[in-house]
Amino acid sequence: MKTFKKCELCNLELAGEKCAFAVHKRVIGGKEHYFCCEHHADEFEKRHRERE
Repeated sequence: MKTFKKCELCNLELAGEKCAFAVHKRVIGGKEHYFCCEHHADEFEKRHRERE
């Protein structure tokens, strides 16, 4: 059974497979976050820094 995660920025469902090209994982503020692309990871991290 596949597990799914959602992109923290656009809520796109992401398969929980180990393919480095399918899921972008980043630790932001000590928490693990998943994104559909590097651009969304950058945007989320930027917004997170602005709120601090």
